[in-house]
Amino acid sequence: MAMYAQLLGAALERYRSGGERSTGEVLAELLAIRIQLAQLDEFLSGEAEPDWVPAALADQLSHDVTLIELAQRHGIDSDPMAFDPPQPERARLERVLLTRGIPLAWQDAQGQPFPELPEDPSSGPG
Repeated sequence: MAMYAQLLGAALERYRSGGERSTGEVLAELLAIRIQLAQLDEFLSGEAEPDWVPAALADQLSHDVTLIELAQRHGIDSDPMAFDPPQPERARLERVLLTRGIPLAWQDAQGQPFPELPEDPSSGPG
């Protein structure tokens, strides 16, 4: 088993033992993490601090745990072992979520902002 997949599995178990959150809260967290990752990418394109690796790994794990949680809430199967390597499984989950009306990119291919996210049908009224 790849080390990243092991770390992701452990992080996912720890995440699931936390308090219950709504699907909207999970989505908001995922989008916030994606902004943080984009800022990290910009930072790393310059001169990086010597201790950036643990922070980058923690951010990647947070992103993937939250992505798995969001996918599973929408009936999409995913397993930490599928994240070996991580990028193909991330892309697959993002594509499937997009087909279900959950865009995770800020803009579409033509550079236009995505419309408002649809309501989660499982959350019910109110």
